[in-house]
Amino acid sequence: MSAPVDATRIHVLLIESDGLVRSTVASVCRELDIVRMHQATNLAMGEQWLQTSKADGLMLSLADPDAALGLLGRLRGGDFRCEASIPVAVMAPSCDAAMLKRLKELDVRRFLLQPFKLRDVIQTVEQLWPAVEKIAA
Repeated sequence: MSAPVDATRIHVLLIESDGLVRSTVASVCRELDIVRMHQATNLAMGEQWLQTSKADGLMLSLADPDAALGLLGRLRGGDFRCEASIPVAVMAPSCDAAMLKRLKELDVRRFLLQPFKLRDVIQTVEQLWPAVEKIAA
């Protein structure tokens, strides 16, 4: 018999400048007890959080694609406290073939096309950071 899952042990950083999107995603994850969603309003704050805290995953807005890809490159290069291989999901209003290729090279596991439905976010979070009980089953 496995122990009860404590979703607060799974720490995911959400970097999103849109306050409504950010707070909605974080509050839904909290209410459903899926993961502990930490919030950063911009890439600089997100990078600072990654330097001082350990994340189990990252959800990242591509509002500033070059800077976001730079942060992802540093993440994959092991520049932060978390493991370089943590699951990453990105959000953007559009994506061309070149961007998709670059995201694949950076091992981005999910792409959420904005605007997205909340159920898509929940499904993404549940798939990338499954509960311990699901893994043990």
